[in-house]
Formats: sequence, C-alpha cells, structure tokens
Amino acid sequence: MRNIVENISQDFFEILRYDKNQWFDYWKIYKKRHEPLIENYEKLFGLNEETVKQILLSFERRFLDKLYQKWQIIQRENKYLCSQLVSHKPDVFQLEKEDFSIFLAGLLGKADWTVVEGKQQAVILIDLVSLENKKILEQLPHVAYQATIGFRKGEKFGNFVEKEKIFEELLPTLLKIIDKNNLQKALEDICSVLYENISYYNWVGFYLVDKEKPNELVLGPYRGEPTEHVRIPFGKGICGQAAATGMTFVVQDVSKETNYLSCSPKVKSEIVVPIKVDGKIVGELDIDSHLLSPFDEFDKIFLNKICEKLSEKFKE
Repeated sequence: MRNIVENISQDFFEILRYDKNQWFDYWKIYKKRHEPLIENYEKLFGLNEETVKQILLSFERRFLDKLYQKWQIIQRENKYLCSQLVSHKPDVFQLEKEDFSIFLAGLLGKADWTVVEGKQQAVILIDLVSLENKKILEQLPHVAYQATIGFRKGEKFGNFVEKEKIFEELLPTLLKIIDKNNLQKALEDICSVLYENISYYNWVGFYLVDKEKPNELVLGPYRGEPTEHVRIPFGKGICGQAAATGMTFVVQDVSKETNYLSCSPKVKSEIVVPIKVDGKIVGELDIDSHLLSPFDEFDKIFLNKICEKLSEKFKE
C-alpha cells in the first residue's frame, strides 16, 4: 500500500535557525520547496505577503522551540497512527482512488487542517502550529482522520472536533435510524454510522441472542474485517461475559484480559454494551479498537443511549 502520510515538518522548523526578522525570508524558501502547497494555502485564506509577515512576527520563538522539542519526541508514533487510522478503513476513504495524501506540516495557525491542490493530487495539510496553539497536538491522528472525512465531503478546511461533540451530533441521526427502519436495517445503518464517523471504532457489530439456543450469541450486522467468532457462548470472551452478566464491559488493553477471544492482532481494546428487554439480554453492541485505552465514560453513555433505544425496537 502507498504511503498516505508524509511528514514535512522538519522543513518548517528550519525557520528556527534564522533571526526572527528573517522568518519571512525563510517562509519564501519553504514555500518554494513545497510548491504549490504553501502558495495554495495562502490563496485559500486570502493571505498577502504583509499578512504572512505579521503572522510570523506574532509567533514567539519560545513557542516554536517548545513545539519543535515536543514534536521530535512524538512525531514518529503520530505519523504511524495517522496512517493506521486512515489506512485501516480503505472502504470509508476510497483509498483505491489514490487521489490524496496527508502532509504533517508547520503552517500559520489558520485551521487545524486544510485541503489544497498539489502537483498530482489533493493534499490534506495538518497544521502543527494550530494544534499546539489549542494544546491538542496529541490528537493529531484523530485530526487527520476527521480531515480525511472532510476532504471526502468536499470541505476545504476545518478544526478538530472533540468526541463529546461528535457523539452529540450523531445521536439524533442514530435514534432516527432506529425509529424509521426495521430492526435489521437499523442495526446495519448504526454499524456504518459509528464505523465511518469515529476514528477509533475499527470494528462495529451486533451479536444477537439465538432464539433456539438462548445461551449463545450469534453474529449480526457489522462493519470491519470479517470475524471467525460467529457464535459465542454466554460467559466466553468479553461478549460472552457481557451477555452473562448484563453489564457493560470496557477492556482498555485486551492483552491483559485472560478471558479474551482474539479475532485480530490489530485489536487492542474493546467495549461491549448489552441490549435488554424487560431486564433480559437480547443482544449487544460490540466495538473493537486498534488503539490502547480509547474508551471513556463518554463512549459508555453514548453507546448505552443507542442500546436503550434499540431495546424498544426489539420489543416490536
């Protein structure tokens, strides 16, 4: 698979070798080195030379020094995670088109991400300066994921959206899906919405209680890689434990869980939320992530609201 993510930040940080009154002169070198990306970035935001000069002069050397030092420590892992979050969902991002790349760069802080035309394809620029200004540099892989969604929607720039806001925006859509569709269609569409919109939801699926074998779960609709676990007895694995106890299970590191049913070496964590009708388990929502410790109370509350609404559909 081609390399989706490029890190050109080192070229930006060369600005620190110059006196501040020479930063604009270096910016022109930087712009020339990465034609036509920086020029198109300036055009998108309507920036003339004087405006660029003033923005550069507004940067404190101490701020850029600290950003550079921090980035030196985390850049390799963040570049890797950017690539993983996007490349692990080739169907969502239509990677077969090979019509975009993601560049990690230093820019002028106008937006967390910007889409510009490159020499051969679109380039999604992720601005380290903007992220550090907001103290969200560690969210860079999720910014890249959201930026790629924005690119596919035809958006030209945008800013990172916290998970709480994403959940808040998605919930009405998900509840409407449940209201407007039969159970099978609702489950299918819920899987797609969650899988496509949340960066760290790498496998989203439902397990349903088998009516003929009420102590077994059978695989229902899902999005993500195929799984060999099409039937799971109550009590076996995380899904089986959730079914047996009726409790939500969150495993932040599956390698430390003795009763874990491995389905892929990529999976690092899992959350399972039961669906109940009159206190009895009828199914559950299972989500795997390729990241360690991504789930928190916001995930639990959000997913429980979905499952509570689904319980009404199971009664029909």
